[in-house]
Amino acid sequence: MITKNRIGKTDLEISQLGMGTAPLGGWPVAVDPEEAQLTIAKAWESGIRYFDTAPLYGSGMSEERIGKFLKEKKREDFAIATKVGRLVVHTEKANEKFKGQDPHKDTIFDFSYDAVMRSFEESLKRLQLDSVDILHLHDPDNHPDHLEHAKKGAIKAMLKLRDEKAVKALGCGMNQNEMLLELAKMGHFDCFLLAGRYSLLDQTSLEELIPYCKENHISLILGGVFNSGILINPSPESYFDYSKLDENWAKNLSDSLVRIPKDFESADYWLNKAYKLRDFCSDSNISLRRAAIQFPYLNDVVASVVLGMTSVSQVEENFEDFNNKISPEFWTKLKDKELIHPNAPI
Repeated sequence: MITKNRIGKTDLEISQLGMGTAPLGGWPVAVDPEEAQLTIAKAWESGIRYFDTAPLYGSGMSEERIGKFLKEKKREDFAIATKVGRLVVHTEKANEKFKGQDPHKDTIFDFSYDAVMRSFEESLKRLQLDSVDILHLHDPDNHPDHLEHAKKGAIKAMLKLRDEKAVKALGCGMNQNEMLLELAKMGHFDCFLLAGRYSLLDQTSLEELIPYCKENHISLILGGVFNSGILINPSPESYFDYSKLDENWAKNLSDSLVRIPKDFESADYWLNKAYKLRDFCSDSNISLRRAAIQFPYLNDVVASVVLGMTSVSQVEENFEDFNNKISPEFWTKLKDKELIHPNAPI
C-alpha cells in the first residue's frame, strides 16, 4: 500500500503517489471512456488514493470520469482535488487542446467570487460528491490582471468554502515559483500544486519557494516531474514546459504564458542538462524516468507526486518506477557530479 503524507497544518492526508487526470480529459490525445475507467481502476488497485482534476480538463470530462468511478467507493477512502478559476461554458466550437470532449464545450477564465462559487458547485455535480479535499486556484498567471482579480474575488470564495468545511485544504496550481511565493506570503494556503519547478532537471524552487513553504508548513504536491517529456527521452524533438525545444523555444514559452523564461535559459541549456542526467542514469543502470519519479520524495516538503496515466500499462509502469526504490548511493553520486542543486536533499 502507498503511504500517505499530511497536507500542511491540516488533518488531511493524501497518498504519496497521485493520479493526474488531465490526460483522461483528452490531453494530448482522446481516451476511450472504457479505457479511462480501466485506468482509474488499476490506479486504485495499485494503492493510489489521491486524484487531481479540474474543470479545464476536457471541459469537465475528467471530473465526470473520475466521479463515475469514485461514486462506488467509500468517501473516507480517497482524497480528491479540483480547481477554480475557469468556468465550463457552451460554445459552437470545442476546446481544441482536449481531444474527445463534448464538441460544444470550452472553458473561460473567471476569478470572480461568484464564478468560483458556481464553478465549485458544478464540479461537485460532475464529481457526484458533496465536498472535495483540496481546492486549487488554477493558473492565475495567464493574464496580468488575473492575480488581482483572484485576490479580490476567488480567494475570498475559497476561504469561505474552507470555513464551511466544503473543502479541507486550499492550494494553487501553476508552473512558476514567483507567484506561488507571493501567494504563500498571504497566509491562506495549505499546499501548492507546482508543475515542473522541482524535478530532477529543474530545482529552481529551492532558491526561495521551498524554504518559505517549509518554514510556514505549506506542502508541495508536484506535477510535471518529466518536464513535458524531456525526462523520459531527451532529444531536439522533446518538449519542456509544453514547448518544443527548438530555436524558438524561449519565445514560444513566453507566448504560451506558462511562465517567462530566465535569461540563462535556452533549448540547448536544458537539452544538455537532460543529456547529462540521461547518461548518468544509463551508466548506473537506472532509467531516467524512474529517477525522475523518485527524486522529489527526497525532499520532505513534497507530500505527493501526481502522474498522468491513460492506460493500465502506464499505471503499472509508473507504479513499478515509484516502488522500486533507488539506493542512496545513486543520489550521492548525482550530487557529487553537480547534476542537481547543491541544496537538494538526498
